[in-house]
Amino acid sequence: MQDALVSAGWARVYSWPGETAGIAELLALEAEAREAGHGLWSDPAYRIRTPDPNLLALDLDSVQIVEGRVISTAQVDGRTYLNFGFDYRSDFTISIEARDRRAFETAGIDLLALEGAEVRVRGWVYAMNGPAITIDHPERLEILSPP
Repeated sequence: MQDALVSAGWARVYSWPGETAGIAELLALEAEAREAGHGLWSDPAYRIRTPDPNLLALDLDSVQIVEGRVISTAQVDGRTYLNFGFDYRSDFTISIEARDRRAFETAGIDLLALEGAEVRVRGWVYAMNGPAITIDHPERLEILSPP
């Protein structure tokens, strides 16, 4: 059922920690539906967002997919940050809590080495300085091109 909905473009992929079986296949189906403009992907309201903080401010308190280049990475008080602009106080940021880093390490993802990488992230957009998404497992982060 999920395969059919995603393939037809009537659903976006969203995973939960511990429930990630088949996510890679669903992401591939989503990409095909998106490229073909099927279903939701024909509506600009469901487009993939850019990390522009002014535009993302319009999407606060909603689930979005954001794609862009990581400008810098940092680890502060145990939390890891992937920053998409030069001013972390206002630009888009991906945040990963210390307790969730091990899942990324197990998946072979060195979060601090993603500076310069093109990535796609999906999750709840909220205000933390600028717009942010916190992720807790690697299936919500697609590395489109390495640094």
